[in-house]
Amino acid sequence: MNYRVVLFCVAVLTFFSSTGCSEQRVLEKLPESVLENLPDGVMLTAAELSYEPFLANEIGKQLTEHQGVAEPLYTEMHERLSDYELVSLTSGKIGFSAIALKNTKDNSLLFAFSGLRKINLQDIYQRLIGFDSPENASPVVVDTQAQQAYKWVKQILNKKENAGASVYVTGHSFGGYLAQYIGYQLVQDEKMKDHSFVQGVTFNSLGVLLDNGTKKLHTKTEKIQTLFKPIFTNYIVKGDPLDYASKTFFEEITGYSLQHLGNVNYITVDENYKKSLQALEKTRDLWTKAKQLKPLYPYHDLAGFETNFWTAQ
Repeated sequence: MNYRVVLFCVAVLTFFSSTGCSEQRVLEKLPESVLENLPDGVMLTAAELSYEPFLANEIGKQLTEHQGVAEPLYTEMHERLSDYELVSLTSGKIGFSAIALKNTKDNSLLFAFSGLRKINLQDIYQRLIGFDSPENASPVVVDTQAQQAYKWVKQILNKKENAGASVYVTGHSFGGYLAQYIGYQLVQDEKMKDHSFVQGVTFNSLGVLLDNGTKKLHTKTEKIQTLFKPIFTNYIVKGDPLDYASKTFFEEITGYSLQHLGNVNYITVDENYKKSLQALEKTRDLWTKAKQLKPLYPYHDLAGFETNFWTAQ
């Protein structure tokens, strides 16, 4: 690895401080859930609300009692999440921000994880540099914050009032990575078998599965994907810089591709992203490419999904 790539890793890529992969069994088949999938518009609303400054004294209250939400999110919250109450929040105090919502009709729990308020690859990829080789272990990338997030989720699920509660997850950006990790862990964790994992939906998220084309690793990844494609969907706006970086910079530096858990659906907001992508493809220099990513930053915002998921349902 030459010095420019090293500088690129340190200055531009940032994400997993103590990353690793651990061996873990993979289920052959998911248990059937008695609950149906939530509309994507509900998941988007929850993902957007994960950025809201909820207060501790709002825990236990109906979500619609939260004040200060701007339009159009305010209307969507009242129309799509009127049956939910806030049961927990983290506000970034333990390294990540998330909210846990309970459906008061069916007792299911919806966990929503926020990501970056402003896209900054320096705050995304640096931790990926030191990941352990997944060849003899699980291809799922493990991060300290992901482990903390799963611990938080389990603490909520293990409460008496949440016994047997089914689980949904959603998230944006880095929060989408956390949602994928949580979904994967819940399915694999024998101790959580009483909590059916129903559905996961992410928006412009980072991937969670490593693959390098070798038969051994690819077989593991494909086995996981077969299990999760029916229940997990990742929506990405064409031109999202995080998605582009995952497919190019990360693979060039590490030799691994970074895949999303489940299905990936691309949506188009406008055609201007093509010009920026064309400029990126004209150079092979990673340092130059990193600088040329800036015109794509606006495509990472959640606003690009609103027309597609709020007006169509």
